[in-house]
Amino acid sequence: MKRVLTFVLLLSLVFSTLCFAQFENRAVSDNAELLTSLEYRDVTRKIEALREKYDFDIAVYTEYEMGGVSAQSTADDIYDYGGYGYGEEYDGIMLYICSEERQYHITTCGYGIYAFNDNGLEYLDMNIKPHLKNDDYYSAITEYVQLCDELLEMAKNGSPYNQKHRKVSHYIVIIGLALVIPFIVAKSKTNKKLKAMKTAVIQKYADNCMKDGSMRLDVSRDLFLYSNVVKTPRAKSGSGSTTHTSSSGRTHGGRGGSF
Repeated sequence: MKRVLTFVLLLSLVFSTLCFAQFENRAVSDNAELLTSLEYRDVTRKIEALREKYDFDIAVYTEYEMGGVSAQSTADDIYDYGGYGYGEEYDGIMLYICSEERQYHITTCGYGIYAFNDNGLEYLDMNIKPHLKNDDYYSAITEYVQLCDELLEMAKNGSPYNQKHRKVSHYIVIIGLALVIPFIVAKSKTNKKLKAMKTAVIQKYADNCMKDGSMRLDVSRDLFLYSNVVKTPRAKSGSGSTTHTSSSGRTHGGRGGSF
C-alpha cells in the first residue's frame, strides 16, 4: 500500500512539474518595490490563474533604474533573455515599468501579437496610463491583468479586440450629446431673435420688396468650372499588432511611453 501511495505521489509531482515548467519565471518581479506584500500576492495569484487558463505567459516586471537604452528594448530583452514566453513561439505579454525614468512598455510575443493587436494595445494603454500618472501602481497592474483576461477571451473566441467592441452606451452618449447640445443652443438663439422681431409682418409675396423692372433675365445656363477628386486608401484590417525585431532576433509587438 505504501509503495502504491509513493508511486501516486511521485506521478503527481512529475505531472505538476510538466504542467508548470513552461512558467518557470515569477509572474511578478517587483524590483522597484512598487507593491505592498499583500498587493504582490494578490496580483501574483491572479496572473498565475490566467497563465494556466490560457496556456499563455503573462508577466509584470518593475525596476527603479532602466537597464537598457529605452523602455521598449529593455522590456524586449528582459522577456527574451529572461526565459519568458509559453511554448515554441514564446507566447506571452509583459508589462514593464521603470519608476525612476517614469517609462513603461507592454511587450508581446508569439500568440500575444495576434491577441493584443494595435487596437487592443491602445485599449490597454488608455486604461493603464491614468493610474501610472497618479503613481497608483497596484491599480494599473490589476487593470492590466483584468484586461489581459478580457482580450485573451476575445481572441480565444476568434474575435480579437477592436474599436467596435467598445460599449454601445459609450457611443450613444456621445451621439446624444452631439445632437442635443447644438439643438438647445440653436433653439435658444432663435427664440431671442424671434422676440426681437415683434414688428415684423408676414408677407405672402415678395412684390413689395422689389422695384418694378429692376430684374431682367435674358440668358440662363450652367457652367461646369472644375472638379476636385480626393482618393483615400481603405485601411487594411491586419491580423495582429505592428511589430519590430528585438536584439535577440525575435519578433515583438508592443506599446508604451512616459507617465
